[in-house]
Amino acid sequence: MGICGDNCVYCPRYVATQSGKAEELEKVKELWVRLGLREYSFPAQNLACPGCARENDCAYPELRSCVYSRAIESCGLCEAYPCGLVDAVLEKSERLCSRAALLCTTEEMEVLRKAFFSKRQNLGREGD
Repeated sequence: MGICGDNCVYCPRYVATQSGKAEELEKVKELWVRLGLREYSFPAQNLACPGCARENDCAYPELRSCVYSRAIESCGLCEAYPCGLVDAVLEKSERLCSRAALLCTTEEMEVLRKAFFSKRQNLGREGD
């Protein structure tokens, strides 16, 4: 589980990277382009992701810095949860979910829901 509540086990980037198959990263690129997350000229191999770790790039660098500065595993374990940083991440995910619902197949939406659109539940704080 990522610090923000993303579930790497279902993340298309992570799954494609783990497969070791370039064509799987190409499929992810096509999805990311369709969702407006990358330009078509973006090299598919640059989407490779080994999972959430301190040394890896992160879509939420401010959130990552905060979590690591507090020496906790995820935002859900923070005494300040929810905070403005988490709220911004959740809002970004909700906007992407709305866009994806218009552009993705049912199967793609299920994967994205498990990977990215269940952050609040994954953080263990659904009611907040």
